[in-house]
Amino acid sequence: MRKRQIDTLKIFNHNVQEVKENEEYLVNFDCGGREIAINILLGSGFPNEKPKLIVSPILRHPWVNGTTGEIENAPGILNYTIHSDLGRVVQAVGREFEKHPPRFVNESTPQHHAPPPPAAAAAAAANQHHQQCRNGNVPDYGVDNRNALLSPSHEPDPFGLRNLTTDELSRLNADEDYLEEFVAKLPFLQHQNDELDQLLAGIESLAVDNLARKQTVEERKAKLESLALEFKELGQQWESMNQRYQRKAEDFSPQHIKELLQIAVSTADSKSDDEAQRFLAGQSDVGTFLQNFIESRKLYTMRKAKEERLVQQLTALERAAF
Repeated sequence: MRKRQIDTLKIFNHNVQEVKENEEYLVNFDCGGREIAINILLGSGFPNEKPKLIVSPILRHPWVNGTTGEIENAPGILNYTIHSDLGRVVQAVGREFEKHPPRFVNESTPQHHAPPPPAAAAAAAANQHHQQCRNGNVPDYGVDNRNALLSPSHEPDPFGLRNLTTDELSRLNADEDYLEEFVAKLPFLQHQNDELDQLLAGIESLAVDNLARKQTVEERKAKLESLALEFKELGQQWESMNQRYQRKAEDFSPQHIKELLQIAVSTADSKSDDEAQRFLAGQSDVGTFLQNFIESRKLYTMRKAKEERLVQQLTALERAAF
């Protein structure tokens, strides 16, 4: 899963540089015509634990810790789970900086002498809105950003509070429904919702495509099982035929035939000897003796000739190195 997350980083982002394999990567983005770098640190617990993103140089942005440069309040970091895509999280951060280029922390902020809104009401409204945003999982803008919202400057105002009247700020403080409606219309939140809708649409399309292929997969699976069964049966047949072949090969081997001929020769010789012993013992007349003895000796002679011929052939093959 760690490798898959790193692969998504390279898929959804350009200019990905590997600082330390499987642990540290660097991605460059354009921020208002100037290049910034996001350092991605993957701890030993990643992807079960969220990654650490550090922007350099440090930016004045609600998502960024103004002291360390760590991106702490990006929606992808706040809502990170093991199922999040590291590549999309970094891509969303880069797009935010590209679309709404923030200032660098070391840049000087223009001084304004215009009076701020009524101090007590504006400060109370901003502070209450800060608490509501924290409870609603909306990025925490910190003290410096609240001051920026309360002063007419050119610094980013993602919430658009600078253009609100005191009455509208008070209503945000008192009316939760109005606050939820106001937050739902924030540009960066709408951007995240659009990306979420695109992801859901992609997942739905993929699911529909998978369902459409289900029947084909089932048919091919059934065919594969049928072929596997046929292969098993053919294997058993081959094994049986191979055993039969081995037996036949042994039966008809030259060495086995030689042994059988030697046994047949010995049998015919013994039979002729038996006929002679019976004749000498007076158990058979001359005619019977001659007929049986000549027949057995003839059979013996034929078998003996075959045996000798086979022995000569086998000897010749051995000499020829067969």
